[in-house]
Parts: sequence; C-alpha cells; structure tokens
Amino acid sequence: MSLNTVMLYAGWAALAGALIPVMAAFQGTLGRSLQSPLHASLIAVGMSFVAVGLVFALFRPATPGAGLFAAVPPYAWFGGVAMAFYALTATFLAPKFGVGNMVMCVVVAQLVTSTLIDQFGLFGAPVYQVDLKRAAGLALLAGGAALVAIK
Repeated sequence: MSLNTVMLYAGWAALAGALIPVMAAFQGTLGRSLQSPLHASLIAVGMSFVAVGLVFALFRPATPGAGLFAAVPPYAWFGGVAMAFYALTATFLAPKFGVGNMVMCVVVAQLVTSTLIDQFGLFGAPVYQVDLKRAAGLALLAGGAALVAIK
C-alpha cells in the first residue's frame, strides 16, 4: 500500500473517530430536547439510512448476486444491530455519564475488542499477533482512560 493511500485511510479513520464524540453530544442533545432517547436514536438511525442512501445513489454500485448474499456468514448481518445499540447507548449515556466518560469507555473497549479480533482472526479478519509492545500500549491507554474519567 502506498504512503498516500495509508495517509488517506488514516485521515479518513481519524475523521470517523473524531465524529464519535460529536455524534454522542448531538444525540444527547437531541434526546434531552425531545425528552426521549428512543426517539432520538430512531432519528439518528434514520438519518444514517438517508446518508448512506445518498452515497449509494451517487455511486450506483452493482447489486451483488444471490450467491453472494447466500454466502454471507449469519453473524455478518448483525452489524446494524451493533450500530443501533451504539446509537441508543450514546443517546442515553452521554447526557448522564458525560460525553468524555462515555467515549473513553467506548475507545478502550474498541481497542481491546479489536485486538482480540486481530489476535484470533475472529469474524474472518486477518490474524495480527499481539506482541508485548501492543499489549503495553493497550494497558497504558486503559490506564490513561481511567485517569481521564476519574473526577
């Protein structure tokens, strides 16, 4: 992979990561304003559907064949459930627990979970062995997150 591609992907991922706490703050505000985290979450998922629909309309990808749909592992269909759970969680917890505290817990859990997925090649992911350096980094991040969350 070229350095330009790496930089593009890293910037894209960083932007997505930066938007996680922004989304949590927006969702918390929407939930408080509507006095209903459930309605706010439904609106967020609906807006996500519209946004992806617009990108879909712009690029007009070919429809995968029936064989490809049939070959999808059953667990892969539940990504949307995880997204909905996150939207509900952010909408409910951000105003009660704080955006920073919630996101800190999310980030640590993402790092630990992604490391386990890499280590064991879960869900069809390629295996990337965890070495001592990576394990130490995870421990430092978890410790740093705890320090940030403690008031």
